[in-house]
Amino acid sequence: MKRITNLADFYRTPEWEALVAVLSLERANEAGDIICEHCGKPIVLKYDRIGHHKKHLTLGNVNDANVSLNPENIAFVHHRCHNEIHERFGFGQPVRVFRPKKVYLVHGSPCSGKSTYAASVAGKGDLILDMDAIWACISANAQDVHAGHDDRLRQNVFKVRDCILDMIKTRFGEWNNAYIIGGYPRIMERERIATIYGAEMVHIDTPRDVCELRAAERPKEWLQYIASYWDAYQE
Repeated sequence: MKRITNLADFYRTPEWEALVAVLSLERANEAGDIICEHCGKPIVLKYDRIGHHKKHLTLGNVNDANVSLNPENIAFVHHRCHNEIHERFGFGQPVRVFRPKKVYLVHGSPCSGKSTYAASVAGKGDLILDMDAIWACISANAQDVHAGHDDRLRQNVFKVRDCILDMIKTRFGEWNNAYIIGGYPRIMERERIATIYGAEMVHIDTPRDVCELRAAERPKEWLQYIASYWDAYQE
């Protein structure tokens, strides 16, 4: 494994991905379920499965395979349970005392459930960057994050987004985790965001037909958003 200088980079290494794949097969029960080692319930969604290091990773030990790639040091837990584990050790108190902030890039098709997922796993003190929410917040559609977007506000929306991204990049403030929500269909886009902001990727892999069914309850342009995403999507 090449030397790691950013913890987020570790979770994109071939060694980590291969280990998670092997452990997933080994730890699945007869029904094919992987049980969360924190709450004892099945982890239904693949993207909700977090490989948690019992001995926390730091820049001081991430390059030690006996810690970072040791199966006995890894537990599979739900994302929310992962957050709870860290809160148990004080991760919810002033950040300056505890571990570095974590950033997640939650990406996938429009109507895949990205915002719903982030809201379900985020806790108090977590920061969520959601473009749809920004559009709604500064427009006349304040009560509807799924309303159509008025292009006259585009520059303002992107200015707000850039401000929040800068706070995430510089780790400004005392937030705990940050969730950057977006489509990012192209590999290069995702890698760029992950590198710049030190983010771990969470792919909400809802099938296209399900996304289109959900879009039926939204303004008609959402079907075009979905089509554009899948036309550009790279595995």
